[in-house]
Amino acid sequence: MARSVTLSPEQQSGCASFKALVRAFGGQEAAASETGVRQQKISDMGLSNVAEFPTLDLIDALEDRTVGLPGWPHVTNWLCHRRGGVFVPLPQGENDADGMMVTVAELAGELGDVSRAISEAVCASGDGGRDVTKAEAAAALAELDGLDRTSAQLRLKLMSKMQGEPK
Repeated sequence: MARSVTLSPEQQSGCASFKALVRAFGGQEAAASETGVRQQKISDMGLSNVAEFPTLDLIDALEDRTVGLPGWPHVTNWLCHRRGGVFVPLPQGENDADGMMVTVAELAGELGDVSRAISEAVCASGDGGRDVTKAEAAAALAELDGLDRTSAQLRLKLMSKMQGEPK
């Protein structure tokens, strides 16, 4: 293993996101077998006290094979959050009436998830009583990220309808 160092909280968080990506991929052995990167090096990249970081090619190869799994895209999400944003995939489905109604239904479901997370967080019988705990805030923020992504999808579909129209 590489020499132990003290990484910043942001770097530690990045290591944790890579570790989650490797876990979603099927573990260190599977990632090493698929990418040709030594298993020990992949292990080091997920440790919060080792200054060994994955290359963009490695992240891309692993994220490409974990599409649709919980937390995807693990490292890309971490980078987006670090820059003050959220990852928004390009719109899925058509931008016709049916496609937009599907997205609106998804948006309603996401709003329900956010509302439920906040309600549980401020409920007197919750973990922190009526005070929102860090874990409850994190859960609500994760739901809010989903709402943001779906809202951005609808925005992109609507904006595509505006292209070419006179202002």
